[in-house]
Amino acid sequence: MESMAPDPPSPPRYTATEATSKSIGAGALAGAVAGFVWGGMGGRIAMRIVLLTSDDRVRGLTSDGGFEIGVISAATIFLLIATSILGTIAGLLYGFIRMLLRGPRWLVATGVGIAAAAGAGGGMLVHADGIDFQLLGPLWLTVGLFLLIPGAWGVTVVVLTERLLKSGRIHPYLPHPIDKRLWGAVGNTAGWLLLAVITALGLLDLVRDVARLT
Repeated sequence: MESMAPDPPSPPRYTATEATSKSIGAGALAGAVAGFVWGGMGGRIAMRIVLLTSDDRVRGLTSDGGFEIGVISAATIFLLIATSILGTIAGLLYGFIRMLLRGPRWLVATGVGIAAAAGAGGGMLVHADGIDFQLLGPLWLTVGLFLLIPGAWGVTVVVLTERLLKSGRIHPYLPHPIDKRLWGAVGNTAGWLLLAVITALGLLDLVRDVARLT
């Protein structure tokens, strides 16, 4: 007589508070790690790359971030700490937005990566004032690298958050199917709309800054 295989264990169910706290906590930790790697280490590597492709007259100048261009000093430690903190804060926000988004992981990672690149890169890192994007070049390389860094942060934080949670998704337990469907539709729309707004505003700011630089 054939033995029946046991049913696979059902995924854990959480209350809205439990699920949200777990998601935000994992997002914050993933954000800190990604911020340290991409913002701190990646930022220093990016500056080294554009230094090699720029005119020698930029050596010794103080960048817009307060670092001496071409010199790796104790200020690098401050950069690593600062980007880890900023990554943690951004990870907290992602952990909340994650509770709203629906879709395959690759799609979420792509959406978050584009929003991070446009919002943080285009809206904050790339600017027409100062010397970073006026003297360091070529412009396409400098801008591209500083869009790549937050974009890579976004993709990494999505993947790492799911690894930390060891689950494809953690969503709140809602006992009524109609309410659950309504929450899913409204939340998903709100989550993707928020990413779209962040992307649009960042791209508008990026276009304005690039136009001033050229």
